[in-house]
Amino acid sequence: MRIFWKQLLLHLGTLIISFVLLAVVLTQGIRGSLTEQKIAELTTLAQRVAHSMENFAAYGLLNLPLLTTEIVNIQQYTDATVMIIGNNFDVLVPADTNIWLDMPQINAIMQGNAIVATIEDPHPMLVVGYPYRFGGQVAGAALVRFSMAELENAIAEMYRLTLIALGGIGALAFLLIYFSSRAISRPLIQMNEAAGVIAGGDFDKRLPIRSSDEVGELAHQFNLMAESLQQQERVRREFVANLSHDMRSPLTSMRGFLTALGDGTIPPEQQPRYLNIIMDESERLLNLSNNLLDIHQIQEAGVKLYKSYFDINDLIRKTILGFEKRALDKRIMINSHFAHASDMVNADEDKISRVISNLLDNALKFTPEGGEITVETTINVSENKLTVSVSDNGRGMTEEEQRRVFERFYKSDPSRNEDKMGSGLGLSIVREFVRAHGGSVSVNSAVGVGSSFAFSLEME
Repeated sequence: MRIFWKQLLLHLGTLIISFVLLAVVLTQGIRGSLTEQKIAELTTLAQRVAHSMENFAAYGLLNLPLLTTEIVNIQQYTDATVMIIGNNFDVLVPADTNIWLDMPQINAIMQGNAIVATIEDPHPMLVVGYPYRFGGQVAGAALVRFSMAELENAIAEMYRLTLIALGGIGALAFLLIYFSSRAISRPLIQMNEAAGVIAGGDFDKRLPIRSSDEVGELAHQFNLMAESLQQQERVRREFVANLSHDMRSPLTSMRGFLTALGDGTIPPEQQPRYLNIIMDESERLLNLSNNLLDIHQIQEAGVKLYKSYFDINDLIRKTILGFEKRALDKRIMINSHFAHASDMVNADEDKISRVISNLLDNALKFTPEGGEITVETTINVSENKLTVSVSDNGRGMTEEEQRRVFERFYKSDPSRNEDKMGSGLGLSIVREFVRAHGGSVSVNSAVGVGSSFAFSLEME
């Protein structure tokens, strides 16, 4: 069942139950209120008649025809029937009428009590009895009768008006519930449809954000997810294109040279040179496969560290020596400046060696012939951290390139001509290894000036 119908039925069920309970409470309340009100009116009327009897007696003016006329006038304006009885249980007004109440009820009135009773005559009647006195003694009673049918009619009219009001409120509540449920379910339906579109490979789908509540925030997060997936898909396509290019080029080169060596096209005296080229291309493929394996291991199990204390300056010197031939071939000077002769750090030596190697490799790729690279260490005494920076005077990077340079498989367009040996994974591996040590890596670059990469480690 769709969430719209769930919400609608839930709210409607709650509304119906509430209305039923409200109707029951109002029914009892209205019935009780109107009955009490009618009893009060009949009691007042009975008191009035009783007082009239007492006044007639006080002045010696008891005149039954006159009293009958007054009672008839009263009845015309009250829809009630009045009876006056004496202390001998005889009916004074109206004449020739049987008493409405039974003897226990009459005796209760004659003892000076007011009573309220319901009788069948032949329909339900409400009767109020009130005693009147002559000379301080109960001389009789005034009885006032009212048809319950009329009271029921009044109650039914109140029910009708109440139901009309509840119906109007219910209709309005239904509309509010309907549109409220629509407002909640519509974004979810749109998200479901958008998710299906994105699952089909179209990452351009976005949701409109019409509110700032939880649903609006969910739509905002959904859009961010779609943008992230779109970015990842773009990176994936770039990676596939780069990987295809990076694998096809050395394989094509190796195949051509091996074919030439096999059919004797290359003279024997030139064969060592071409064998070295084949070795370089195979080394390029090996580095690419190693980087892919590193990224896979990072994604599957994270970075496992085997920390130890070692001299970071000694590690930097050894790493620089490994790049000496490449630096000489491009006539690039690699300088080093250390904060102290020896600086001990607590880290995974193999992974920090990879970090420094990748940074130097990156600097050598983008530093022109005759350029200069500087490796420097600085110490932050308050934080007990050592920072290693690798700077070059190469072409530098734009702000967009700096934002994306640590993304996996990212290679800027100009690097097609400069980074023939790169896979777009080296700097991403640097970031993962440094993060695993609790540090961060940063870049500061300017186009035409050069770039500087830096990372920090805890000292001994």
